[in-house]
Amino acid sequence: NDKIIAIYGTPYEPGQMVGMKIPHATPANAAAGPVVVPRSEVELWSNELRTSTSSPILVGDTVYLTSEVGNLAAIDANSGKILWKLKLGIEQRNACPIYADGKLYVPILNEPGQKEEGGDEAAGKGAFYIVKPGASGGEILSHAVLDGRCFGVPSVYNGKIYVQTSKQLYCFGRKGTNPGLPHEPAEEKWPAPGPADRVQIIPSEVLLKPGDKVSFRVRALDANGLTVEEVKDPKQIKWSHYIPPTARVRASMKADFNEAGQLVAASDPAPSAGAFEAVAGNLRGTFRGRVLPGLPIKQDFEAFQLSETTTNNVEPPTPFAYPPLPWIGARFKFDVRDKDGNKALVKTIDNRFFQRATVFMGDPQLENYTIEADVMSEGNKRKMSDAGVINQRYKIVLKGNEKKLEISSNDELFRFGKEFDWSPNVWYHLKARVDVAADGSGVVRAKAWPKGEAEPAAWTFEVPHKHAHHNGCPGLFGFSPQDMRVFIDNISVTAN
Repeated sequence: NDKIIAIYGTPYEPGQMVGMKIPHATPANAAAGPVVVPRSEVELWSNELRTSTSSPILVGDTVYLTSEVGNLAAIDANSGKILWKLKLGIEQRNACPIYADGKLYVPILNEPGQKEEGGDEAAGKGAFYIVKPGASGGEILSHAVLDGRCFGVPSVYNGKIYVQTSKQLYCFGRKGTNPGLPHEPAEEKWPAPGPADRVQIIPSEVLLKPGDKVSFRVRALDANGLTVEEVKDPKQIKWSHYIPPTARVRASMKADFNEAGQLVAASDPAPSAGAFEAVAGNLRGTFRGRVLPGLPIKQDFEAFQLSETTTNNVEPPTPFAYPPLPWIGARFKFDVRDKDGNKALVKTIDNRFFQRATVFMGDPQLENYTIEADVMSEGNKRKMSDAGVINQRYKIVLKGNEKKLEISSNDELFRFGKEFDWSPNVWYHLKARVDVAADGSGVVRAKAWPKGEAEPAAWTFEVPHKHAHHNGCPGLFGFSPQDMRVFIDNISVTAN
């Protein structure tokens, strides 16, 4: 029975459930890529059921599915005929039913009639049903209202069923161990390692401050990743800077190994990043690292050489430079480009997977500091992008389409905004500060004003946090969902 049963659709677009036979077609060669088979040649049946994220399950020759509109449906896997539907809710997302002991256990996103106003993803009540499926319908054996909405698939183990909501983890069933639980299998003997194939370096990534040093463990592994031996004599290992052949930025970490086999970072306060290769006999291995100084951090991008040229299909060829290599998350999401005679960090728009970008550019242990930057969004009166900074795990963002300045950490638990009517294609100066008191509480402060104007004396708003983040890496944020570029320049991070 070489058959695939698939379902697709979104809340805004029509979809279908489709049964298809698996075609026995292979590409002529690997370079030819996948073989495209016309739907008409493989489709066995289709029906109008749809869902965007809830998966169907197969029990014998029957497929069970919770559809987008909250119907539990039974479908004949051979013909695609809808055998019956049972209305359990008004909406379903993510969660799918599970089958055990002749019954279906079905979580539903919202308990009908009890969805809280505002649409908060973590709020509201969920529903959980136990249904006995039959040939012509389903019988509801039990119905429970749960605290929190149901997004997850239930799990069955040891005579119990576990259901995770957005607020609670529930366990239903008998207490204790199920008499039918099988014995744990005997522990398998660990296989003997084979011949050494490569070198493993521990740690595989390092973050140092200027002048810091770090030691490594080096061990030889076989082809399956099993440890053959520990290399204990540092003189057996030859270390050297390593630049991968495919590297687009050819840079080295400002550090070197001493005779004791320790990596020692240079005292140079400039940040750097790169890789090292270890050679032990005919075995090789690599690790990568960064050297990041403390505060202050200053970057205006004027020293960057725009030696690269874009090749995407959404803009003409444009000179650019890759962002600083020691920054985490910047490559391909941001470029350094010319903007009105000055160089600035620019949010890329050619890859929609990268439309939301978070960049970290310092030591994650930094605390009690102020970050500032000039930011701007392309756009018009109807659409703009978001631009912001990150201070100690708090995101401070000018929201383009919402016309507000927002401070957030966990979007569902800590998010506050204040109206701020900023304009497209105009530079603004954004400033944020975090202060943490001895009792662990803190205050997040933010302000923004048009670049070139005098700084306002008062903060735009101040948000207290009872359990503040004690430290965190400074960073940048850009979100360009409608192909409106974000620009960031003149970044400054200083101690409070």
